[in-house]
Amino acid sequence: MECLQLKTCLSRKVHFLIVEAGRSRKKMEEGVSSCLTSEGFIHWEQARCYLSEMTITDGYDYFLSCVESLSPVFFEVEEHLLSKQQKEIWMKHKIYLEWIPEPHLSAVEDSLNFLNSPNPSHHILALQLMSSILERTLGDVFENESSSQCPSLLKDILNSGEINKVFGKHVVQILRALMGPPTSLNLRNVVWHGFPNIGEIPRRYGCFLYLTLPSLGKILDEKRKGIQTHRQLMKLSLNVENTCDIPGKHDLIPQIPLVKELIEVTQPFHSRQALLQCSLELMAERRYSYAVALLLPQLEHILRLMFVSVNNCSERVLTAESDTLYTTLDEIFEKYLPNGDVNKISEALGESLMDLLFDLMIYPEGPRVRDKVSHGEANLQDIPESLALAVLVAVVMVMWKCSKFTTSNENELIKDLAIFESQYCSAFHPMSIIKQKIVQILDIVAKLPDAMQYDETLSLKVLSPTFELCKEDREMFEEIQSVTEDLVLFICQDWDIQLTPKEINKCLFQVFSDGKAMIKLCLKEKLSTLYRFSANQQISQASNSHISGQTGACLAEIAGLLTRVLTELESMIVQVLSALRSRQEQLEKRLLRSRQRDNLMRLIRGCPFFHHCVHFVLLVCCWKLLTLNKQTGPKLLRFLKQLLKFIENLRTFTSSDKNKWTECVSLYREFIPKVKVTLSDLKNTPTSRK
Repeated sequence: MECLQLKTCLSRKVHFLIVEAGRSRKKMEEGVSSCLTSEGFIHWEQARCYLSEMTITDGYDYFLSCVESLSPVFFEVEEHLLSKQQKEIWMKHKIYLEWIPEPHLSAVEDSLNFLNSPNPSHHILALQLMSSILERTLGDVFENESSSQCPSLLKDILNSGEINKVFGKHVVQILRALMGPPTSLNLRNVVWHGFPNIGEIPRRYGCFLYLTLPSLGKILDEKRKGIQTHRQLMKLSLNVENTCDIPGKHDLIPQIPLVKELIEVTQPFHSRQALLQCSLELMAERRYSYAVALLLPQLEHILRLMFVSVNNCSERVLTAESDTLYTTLDEIFEKYLPNGDVNKISEALGESLMDLLFDLMIYPEGPRVRDKVSHGEANLQDIPESLALAVLVAVVMVMWKCSKFTTSNENELIKDLAIFESQYCSAFHPMSIIKQKIVQILDIVAKLPDAMQYDETLSLKVLSPTFELCKEDREMFEEIQSVTEDLVLFICQDWDIQLTPKEINKCLFQVFSDGKAMIKLCLKEKLSTLYRFSANQQISQASNSHISGQTGACLAEIAGLLTRVLTELESMIVQVLSALRSRQEQLEKRLLRSRQRDNLMRLIRGCPFFHHCVHFVLLVCCWKLLTLNKQTGPKLLRFLKQLLKFIENLRTFTSSDKNKWTECVSLYREFIPKVKVTLSDLKNTPTSRK
C-alpha cells in the first residue's frame, strides 16, 4: 500500500512558529540582566520582562510575539544546561524536585542526559518526557489546591485559577506560550501525536521545559507548600496469556535486526528512521518505557499517513490550525468519517491488527498505553517487556502493511507476523473479557468437589469417582436435570454448536461432572469484536428497520448484563467455597455447635446443586455470547435481567451472614422451570442475523 510522503507534517503556521520564530534572537539585549538566577534556576520576573504588555489572548499572533520575545531566554537556558557538568546540575536541581512523583524522578534525570546527547532522537524523547511529567505534576498541584477534579487538558490546567494562584500569572504566561492552546508552541501535543520529524523542534525548548521543573519546585519551596500529594501512578501491564503468541515474546533481541531491515525498506518511515532506530536501541538496552515513548508517536504518524491515503484526505495529515482539528487516533480508529463514509483504515490494516491496536490503546480494560504514558499517568519504572514488545509488534505490523514485503520474503519476522495475525483475537474487548471470566469461574467451581472433605452425615468422605446423593436430594436433582435437558435441547437448536445435547448433559450436568474442557472448547471460537458495541454503530435502515434492539448500544447492554451475571456468579461460588473450607476446619477442630453442624450438613448437601447451577449459568452465558449476532430484542434483555436477579439472590443467601443453603437449592429448583417458559417464549420471537 502506498502512503503519502511529506517533508514535514507541521502546517505552515506551526512550522514557522516552532522552527523559524526567534531563531535569530540568540543574544540578550544590551543592559538586560540574565534570566537565570545565580543558582541556575529560571528568573521568572526577569524572563517576563521580555514579554511586551500586549493583552493576553489565545491568538496565533500573540503567541508568535511571545516566542520571538522569549527566544533569548530559551537560548540562554540551553547554553547553561549544555555548558555545565550534568552531575553538578542534577545535584542542585534534585532538592527542588520533591514535588515530582518519585517514580518520575529517574526520567527527569535521564532527560537531562538525553538533552546533552549528540543524538537528536534523544532530544525529542526528552521533550516528550518533560511535557508529560509537567502535565501530570501540574495536575497534582491543582488537586492539592482545589476540591475539584483536575481538568483533562493541559491548556485548561494552565488556565485554572489554582495554578495561577500558586505560581503567579507571569509564570503561567510563559508556560502557556510553550504548552498552551493549538495556536501556541503546543509542544506536548505536537510531539506526542507524532507530527515533528527529527531535528524540527529546537533543543532549546526541551532544555527550558527541563529547567522549568526545578524552578517551579523552588517556587513551591519558597511558598512553603511542602511535598505535594500525588495521584497514584498506574502500573501498566499486559497479560501475555491473553495476547496469543507474540513474535519474539520469549527473546526480543534476535528480532531487532529483522525489524531494522523492515524499517529501511518502508518508504513512509524514511523521515523517521533515526527515531525508530533509537527506539530499537533502547529496547535492546531493556529501557522499555523510553522505547515505548518513542514508538507511540511514530505509530500514530504512520497510521495518520495510512488514514489520509486510503480515505483520500491528504489535508488531514498536518498539525492543527485554529480552524481545524488534529487527526488523532480517535478519528483514525472511528468506523465512520465525519461525512458518514466508511473509514477504510480497517480494510487497509485488517481486523486482527485493528484488534491489537484497540487492545493496546482504546479499550478501557486494556493498558491504554498511549494515553497513560503521554499524559504522565503511567509509572515509567514499571513498563514490562511484554507491553513494550506488543507496541513494537504493532508498529512493525503497520510498517509491514506499508512495505513491499510479503510472506515469501526471507525475513523470518514477516513469516512470524503472518502467523500471529491469523491467530490474534482481541484480549480486552468486552466480549473477550466475558470469555476470560467464564474460564476463571470454571476453574473456581472445579475446586468444589475436592474441597468437600465430609459427606452429608459429616463423616469423612470416602474416596470415590462418584458422589452419592441421599434419596431426597437425588429426586430433586433428577427433577432439575429433567428440565435442564429440555433447556439444553433448545440451546443446541438455537446455537450452531458441534456437540449433541446428550454430550452436553453428560459433560456438564451429572453430579460434579467436570465441564471445563467442553466449555473451553466452545470458547475457542474466534469472535469478531471490531466495532462491536460502537456508540455510532450504523445499521442499514432498509435491511434492518424491522429489527428492534440490534444496535451497538443494545448489544453493549447484553454484554453488560452477562458481565454482571458472571461477576455475581463468581462471588457466589467463592462464598460457598470459603464457607465450606471454614466450617470443615472448625468441624475438624471440634469448634462447631449443634446448629452450626446442621448448617454445614445443609451446605454439603447443597454443593452438587451449586455445581450444577454454575455450569448451567456458564452454558447460558457462552450461548448468548457466541450468538450475539442473533436478534431476540427486549425479551432477551428481560431474561438476562431475571437471570441476574436470581444470581444476586444466590449471592445474598450464600453470604457469611446468611448461610441459607436450603433456600438456595429451593430458589434454583423454582427458577429452572421459569427459564424453560422464558426460552420457549424467546423461541417464538423472530431472529435475524446481523
